[in-house]
Amino acid sequence: MKTIAFGALRFDRQSIPQALMDVGQWPPADDNALSDEGRELLQRRIRAMTLFVDGHTPLREISRQTGIGFNDLYRVFERCITQHEDGRIFGCRALIPYQHTRPYDRRSLVKPSRQDVASNASGAFTQLLQRYPDLARWIERKVTERSRKHAEPTEVHRHLWRLHGGFLAECRQAGIPAHEYPFNQKYLGERSLATYVRTLANRNFDAAARAAGARQIGHRWRDDPETVRKPATRPYEVVEFDGHKVDVRLTLRIDDPFGFETLLVLHRIWILLLLDVATRAVIGYTLSLGHEYNKDDIAVALQASLMPHTARASKIPALTIRPGGGFPSAVIPETAWACWGTFRFDAARSHFATATLERLTQVVGCATDNGPLGQKNERALIERFFDRIASHFAHRLPATTGRDPRAVERALNDVSGKTSLMMTLDELEDVIDVVLADYNGEPHGGLGGRTPLEAMQFLLAREDGLLRTLPLARRSTLCLLQEARVVTIRGNVSRGERPHINFEHVRYDSRVLSGIAGLIGKQLRIYFNVKDIRHLHAFHMDGSELGVLTAARPWCFTPHSLRVRQEIFSLIHQRKLAVREGSDPVSAWFVYKKNQARSHTRDANDLARMLSDRAKLHQGLPAPDVADASAAVTREAQTAEPPAKTAPRPPWLTQIFTFG
Repeated sequence: MKTIAFGALRFDRQSIPQALMDVGQWPPADDNALSDEGRELLQRRIRAMTLFVDGHTPLREISRQTGIGFNDLYRVFERCITQHEDGRIFGCRALIPYQHTRPYDRRSLVKPSRQDVASNASGAFTQLLQRYPDLARWIERKVTERSRKHAEPTEVHRHLWRLHGGFLAECRQAGIPAHEYPFNQKYLGERSLATYVRTLANRNFDAAARAAGARQIGHRWRDDPETVRKPATRPYEVVEFDGHKVDVRLTLRIDDPFGFETLLVLHRIWILLLLDVATRAVIGYTLSLGHEYNKDDIAVALQASLMPHTARASKIPALTIRPGGGFPSAVIPETAWACWGTFRFDAARSHFATATLERLTQVVGCATDNGPLGQKNERALIERFFDRIASHFAHRLPATTGRDPRAVERALNDVSGKTSLMMTLDELEDVIDVVLADYNGEPHGGLGGRTPLEAMQFLLAREDGLLRTLPLARRSTLCLLQEARVVTIRGNVSRGERPHINFEHVRYDSRVLSGIAGLIGKQLRIYFNVKDIRHLHAFHMDGSELGVLTAARPWCFTPHSLRVRQEIFSLIHQRKLAVREGSDPVSAWFVYKKNQARSHTRDANDLARMLSDRAKLHQGLPAPDVADASAAVTREAQTAEPPAKTAPRPPWLTQIFTFG
């Protein structure tokens, strides 16, 4: 309904807008809350307004039928079309007996207050602001400053007594004498000022929430049918993505060349996964080690969700997937390399990275939906899944941190300083894979008693198994782990300096690049895997391929990520890491981190992240020996396969880690 204010304009009954002609569409009033007399008066007034807006019944006849005075009909109608504070007109609410449609307008001056005698100062503060508009603007500006950030140092009047002191100073500056309001009152208008400030602060919920210290503000109510999300009815139609911190302390086991074992406590472990909305199935996941996960970890999770899942070779005895469990891409062949239609995620900063959105829209070809800020119910399935992971898995393990520092699970499962009782990183990777696979094989009440895998098979059979899959040309490359940068080819013919490029403080070249002098000064577009930047894939600006460029010695020996190289040069610049000429800087960094990890858990996470990245790069190949890397020996020794060992049964395996 449109808000229309007539003000002082003259009008007749025939000029009433069409939007106000139907009294039944006005904001209603509940007559059950009134007495019998009030209910009868309300009904007569509604009858009078119905006849008034109709325009056919004479005013005297309306007055005779309803008992409403002839001269009061226009006044009552004007009350009904007055704007309410909720943005609508008062409507039938203005017809309730003793209902006020505008604030009290005081005309007389305020007498000085005396002890045990009321001063009768109703409406005095509003009268003061009407007489001195600059005071009203000053108060409104101060209230606004309490809920916004400031670009320059400014005092914010958070306490009322400070704001009241400034208010009195403004009153003096406006020329208000001492015998007038507010100086002639006992509390100098403090309570009226507090009421007015509270009213200003609460008229806008966003500003009031920020002033109260809220970190997240709920979204506004939306009743537009186009903004209402439609339920997902097909597999891979809509997926939800998020990251969850695993509430458990872990250890990293490192064996040195002499066979001694070192256990380092890790800082934080994150699990990132995609959940299909229609079938509740976990499509893919990855683990991230660090204080927070970033866009590169998201890329790994996306790739794991697209590629066919490969079961891990568990080192824990009797750890197997339940019958009927598994991941869709491994159990249902047609879901391998399947792409989803809509990708739902929250407002985490890493989710809005440009590289992440490009991978989603260009590679996967899906729509993105980040939903309203701070509304977990918009992604209720994955939030409930993470709650299930915490209560049925993480909180039942030794050394769990619980939901908060005062959680009872944290106290009951405390292992003190016995790190041997903690789960290791390798064990967590094995167990998480089995737990998620078992979840896909458990019946769900929301699926009619079917398991997520059975629901996906049923829906695919009904839809004739039609799924959009990743093109064959993109499956042969790690497209989701690569970024693109434009670099310039360096070199100098007169000095005999061969063509090369510089990337992250290291020189890269190849047999083809170093032999063509005409390439000096031209640009290349390079693609690289952030988990291993020893090699770059170079293309000319017209799209033709140049080939693979390799880092100069000794950076070409040990696999290392972009983050590791940046940290190495940062430590060298800070004179915390010394690297001898010709030695492997990555091995030196490994030894430095190993020494620091004994007292800093973040350094242990850096080591674990490096070893995890290296293990993923060598899947299907002999795993590199960590001890040789820490000892900084030759390249052949660093890539040697360690002797096979029989994993002992972990002490925490006696606990139940499956759902239910």
